[in-house]
Amino acid sequence: MNRHSNGLTLAALVLAGLNMRPLLTSVSPLLGELRQAMSLSSIAASLLPAVPMVMMGAVALLSASLMQRVPLQRLLIAGLALLLLALAARGVIHDGQWLVVSALFAGLGVGVVQMAMPGLIRQRFAQRSAPVTGLWAGALMGGGGLGAALSPWLSAHFGWSLALTGWALPVLLAIVLWWIVRVPVAQSAESVSMPSLWRKPRAWSLALSFGLVNGGYATCVAWLPDAYHHLGWSAQAGGSLLGVMILCQVAGALLMPLLARKADRRPQLIISLVCQLVGMCGFLFAPLLAPWLWAAIAGFGLGAAFPLAMVLALDHLPHPQAGARLVAFMQGAGFIIAGCMPFIAGQLQVLTRSFTSVWMMQGAVTVGLIVLNLRFHPHSYRRAFGQTE
Repeated sequence: MNRHSNGLTLAALVLAGLNMRPLLTSVSPLLGELRQAMSLSSIAASLLPAVPMVMMGAVALLSASLMQRVPLQRLLIAGLALLLLALAARGVIHDGQWLVVSALFAGLGVGVVQMAMPGLIRQRFAQRSAPVTGLWAGALMGGGGLGAALSPWLSAHFGWSLALTGWALPVLLAIVLWWIVRVPVAQSAESVSMPSLWRKPRAWSLALSFGLVNGGYATCVAWLPDAYHHLGWSAQAGGSLLGVMILCQVAGALLMPLLARKADRRPQLIISLVCQLVGMCGFLFAPLLAPWLWAAIAGFGLGAAFPLAMVLALDHLPHPQAGARLVAFMQGAGFIIAGCMPFIAGQLQVLTRSFTSVWMMQGAVTVGLIVLNLRFHPHSYRRAFGQTE
């Protein structure tokens, strides 16, 4: 495989990653405009970040059968095409309910891409899978930051409709790149027998931890700009604040896993969760004192916890195929849990007419996550799945 081919594949991978989150982050800074332009209800506003996350989880739970039947490159292009259609449709949508429908199909497309990409990375970059996975995660988070920061500017200059549908253009470019890239069809891997993950408490504990961490991210993406809009900030300022949070999330995702070199991942996980707790407490008790600092600290913690959770799951089962199945289960159930969090947060805000309850909920969830992650001692990994030491 020549260097040019690898470089083109990496470019396609990064571009695909950049397209995974703007469908979420482009909406939240514009909620004020969308409420007026299309009579967006509180229920619909809460569903916009929730529905895509649930769809991502549903696709992950179905990943095993899909990846056995369809080549990975074809799955990637199909997922990007579905995302392209959903984003393009937003240009002709003028009703909040149909905006939610577009979020559903966009979430399905993103779920397909996220399901196929780890397998493609292992297939194409077997000797460099760890750094390439880090590059994928960084691109995914960085794209979310671009969506948050640029959408208010696009809306101010071209209108909210183009600000939403304009994110279809980089998806189209990603499809073209993946159409050019040539990925050989992998040979079928030997089947690995393992007990049903649905009956394993540790699998559910990992999924709960992963889901609640991503739920914190989804809640911030959905409501942080709106929370500061209620405090008198402009849409551009609120989007920039979210952009800073996501920029620090990229830094956390790239840096913290480098420190997790020992078998016990808990110290780095606890540090990440404490950072999240500090940020949420800042939003709760002193939102206007140092908002950029709170966003940076919370973002670093949220970004660091995401790849650490993936590594933690893979640590539990030494065989690559078994580990991949556990990660797929964790992401599937986890993203469904994560999708519920911004919806609950939105309804809390409606009931209390304040975002104080949202940050209180996130603080309590983070404390629970710290307690839960203290249980993940390396000595319990294999025993949790009935395997010998």
